Amino acid sequence: MYDGDYIERLLLFEKPLTSRFRKKYVEFLALEILQYCYGDFYKKFNVYDSPDLCDKERVVGIEVTEAVTVEEAQIKSEFVKYRLENDNSKKERRRQIIENNGGRVEKFGLSYPVKNSESEIVTFQNAIRKKMEKLSLYRSRGFKTLGLFIFYDEPPIPIKIELLKECFDQVLNEYNDKYDFLYFGYSCGLVYYDIVNSDIQVKIIDRSDYDKLMYAARVKTDI
Repeated sequence: MYDGDYIERLLLFEKPLTSRFRKKYVEFLALEILQYCYGDFYKKFNVYDSPDLCDKERVVGIEVTEAVTVEEAQIKSEFVKYRLENDNSKKERRRQIIENNGGRVEKFGLSYPVKNSESEIVTFQNAIRKKMEKLSLYRSRGFKTLGLFIFYDEPPIPIKIELLKECFDQVLNEYNDKYDFLYFGYSCGLVYYDIVNSDIQVKIIDRSDYDKLMYAARVKTDI
């Protein structure tokens, strides 16, 4: 039964994550999700840099990215600064930037611009595009197998898995060299797309287990 205990623990962290530490948090969370879903295979992986996740032998590498619009990224970044700012005039300027990007500072948090299924798919596709240029660099470093992990910090608007595969393929087909596989991790779920064999699968993560993964990643980010 879900008791929200780990969410409460997350709220105890004194400071919000800046963009630099947010990136590291997403990488740790991606690894936590993979280890949860696939057990022993990813136990030998760790968080590195270029690519973000890889095994000790540096044979398999996984690049991690977050699916987020330019406006949402700006809102998140400014809200962190808003929370850390003590000067009221500067705090107000942060709030204005947030509102100019379609967000809103609420009493207990932050609201974002309304999304629809079309804008969400474009966000996923852009997340793939911005990491395609990394492939040649990693192959030149000797990695035999390369994957991409896209993280989306909420449940996506419901979409048939076949249509999600099509939206991935639309982007991947723009390039001659492709990743060997793609993970799409989101709140309480993980999609695995074997690009080489054109096979796509979904794994569901229990809410309480997902909260534990988030907490573990947050703790590691603070180390």
